[in-house]
Amino acid sequence: MKLVMRLTVAVLAFAALASTAPADLLVCSINGDRILRFSETNGAYLGDFVPAGTGGLNEPQGMEYGPDGNLYVCSNDQHAVLRFDGQTGAFIDAFVPPGSGGLNSPGDLEFGPDGNLYVSSYGGDAILRYDGLTGAFIDAFVPAGSGGLDQPAGITFGPDGNLYVATWTNGQVLRYNGQTGAFIDIFVNDPANIYPAIGVRFGPDGHLYVSGGLFHRVAKYNGSTGAFIGLFIPTASGGLYGAYGFEWGPDGRFYLASYGGNSILRYNGTTGAFIDTFVAAGAGGLTQPGMILFTPRSVTGNVELGDYDPAKVSQVPVSLKVYKAGKLVRTATLTLDENGNYTLPNVVAGTYDFAFKASHWLQVVVRDVVVPKEGLIGLDVSLINGDIDGDNEVTLFDFGALVAAFGSVPGDSNWNPDADLDGDEEVTLFDFGVLVRNFGAIGDE
Repeated sequence: MKLVMRLTVAVLAFAALASTAPADLLVCSINGDRILRFSETNGAYLGDFVPAGTGGLNEPQGMEYGPDGNLYVCSNDQHAVLRFDGQTGAFIDAFVPPGSGGLNSPGDLEFGPDGNLYVSSYGGDAILRYDGLTGAFIDAFVPAGSGGLDQPAGITFGPDGNLYVATWTNGQVLRYNGQTGAFIDIFVNDPANIYPAIGVRFGPDGHLYVSGGLFHRVAKYNGSTGAFIGLFIPTASGGLYGAYGFEWGPDGRFYLASYGGNSILRYNGTTGAFIDTFVAAGAGGLTQPGMILFTPRSVTGNVELGDYDPAKVSQVPVSLKVYKAGKLVRTATLTLDENGNYTLPNVVAGTYDFAFKASHWLQVVVRDVVVPKEGLIGLDVSLINGDIDGDNEVTLFDFGALVAAFGSVPGDSNWNPDADLDGDEEVTLFDFGVLVRNFGAIGDE
């Protein structure tokens, strides 16, 4: 039987007011089968990030940027998780193919602390786990019906490392062990305030927030006990009609999808007081907005290429590998500007190891880098020159390669561009001096 996560509400209209926010906003249009992008400064429509039906997208629900910088989207009626390029929105693949592991009407997803992907199977009453790198099915992390699980919608990992699941029909949030999936308790039982329970997130204050769709509100609960604190967004505040997905923006304000209002409303991130309509009703053809997401910020920095012509650094590609919890989650080729500066876009908040390597330079690994939600500026490295053979050491093998290319220029039969350590288009004593100076150096592993 096909189960569809939809609210049945009337349509209201709202006016847009100018506002500012430091990151673009992505919004799922559930019945439009598309993902829209809105301005970081005033909520204006910027175009479809994922056009209607791309890759078979059908009723998009939960979405999340992965550690690889790409966008993952629950395609509800397709029973799949689709992956799109995080910068262009171009379709990459069905990361979780239709029906994999019994997936039925996926409602939300999140990459867990272990790097794997967790998906709520709304129609299967379970939380399924998939390999975070390949999308291969691992297991039913929370088996069907465990703890009374019925039509799971939003999911999130809490500060305690456990998994919290909003149940659509019961107005509950269930808690499961974040490592084993074992049922712990009914953390929130409040059908009087949250029906249906849809979005679930821990706020900056450590408390739990849940959107109650047809009650047109967002409730706040103690993050440690689950006790009801109050209505963070009171009923119909600011014209709210059908409370769906929400996020705190990088500016600290609270953004909420008004499903029946076809708009995105903005509130004070601490008090919940209404500020304005950030995305006007129907902007860009927006209908039935569901889950929303701010694009992740960038990591920027500088790469110093030791003993090299500074006028040519922009011609040298730098290989970057990003690790999270010991797993390789992203590779990229950085293009440097004339000063050696680079930008790595769409880096999700978290802790990473960054490994930098260029052709004849030794690898440098910067470990345990904490990237906040606001992004990171100043991840700078200096690479040591002399690794001609690419084995991440400066040894006699590199000396032999330099001798073999000594005296050559481009076009010569013995020309080796990696032996041109200083970048002057010839292999000379200057390159020999670089090798001698760095002889015996070993790169990071």
